[in-house]
Amino acid sequence: MKRPDYAALARILEEMNREGGYSASILARDDGLLMASATDPTTNREIVAAMSGYVASTVERMRTELKLGELRDISVRCSEGKAVFRKISPEGCQPLILAAIMPRSVRYHSRALGKAATRIRRLLG
Repeated sequence: MKRPDYAALARILEEMNREGGYSASILARDDGLLMASATDPTTNREIVAAMSGYVASTVERMRTELKLGELRDISVRCSEGKAVFRKISPEGCQPLILAAIMPRSVRYHSRALGKAATRIRRLLG
C-alpha cells in the first residue's frame, strides 16, 4: 500500500463529521491499525480503530457463513447513540474500515459516509 496523505484523510473525515452530524470518525486498516481520525477530545480513537477491526472481522465471518452477499455497512444502535462501520477496498490496497460515531438523533448516515468513502478511494487509488 502506498503511503497515504494522512492530513488529507483527516480533512475528509472532518468534513464527513460536519456533513453527517457525527461526533467522531476514524479510518483504520481491517486489522484495527489507526490510519486517520477526526474525533472529539473525549473519544479514544485507538479503541475505536481496534473495535472497528474486531467488528468488521466478526461480521465478515458471519456474512460468509450465512451467505449474505457483499457487506455494505454495519450499524450498531444503542440507547445513547450509533456506530456505523463501512468497509472500503481501494484498488490494490488492504481493505480499510471507515467508522463514524453519532448521536442517536442522526437519522440518515449513508450519504456522508458514502461521499467520504468515495473520496478516500480516489485519494488512495
